[in-house]
Amino acid sequence: MQSEKNQDPDQLDYKTLLGNAKQALKLEYHKSAALASQLQTIKTQLEQVQAENKTLRGSAYEDIVKHFEARTQAAEALALKTEVHQRFLEANGCKDDESFDTLWDNIKNKIQIQDGEVRIVAQNGTPKFTLTGSMMTLRDFIQSLKKDPISEKFFLS
Repeated sequence: MQSEKNQDPDQLDYKTLLGNAKQALKLEYHKSAALASQLQTIKTQLEQVQAENKTLRGSAYEDIVKHFEARTQAAEALALKTEVHQRFLEANGCKDDESFDTLWDNIKNKIQIQDGEVRIVAQNGTPKFTLTGSMMTLRDFIQSLKKDPISEKFFLS
């Protein structure tokens, strides 16, 4: 009988231990599932941040490109203005720098740099040509301005 009593407590302890182990496993499984869910949420947030980062980098790159394009255009415009001023001086001169600036404001939209080439264009943006059919050069354009009644006042007579 003693041996039966010893077996019952051992069996009872074994069943209790097994039940406790099952409960502990269930608890660990639920903790693991919760952590897996949290990990998935963090991964999703990380992907969103990486996508936003990529967008911001692209946007910053575009802003840098636009900045340098604007600086390049400003430098080209200044170089063009200087070249036009030089051509004006070659074409019998301009009355003074102030009158050149006024004339420049009136004609700068007719002079463009496209593909590294200076072009004289009409108001609709099409290139202007000389009477011989060749593309109008800056020198031709300035000569035509000397003959134009509105712009001739800017030149020395």
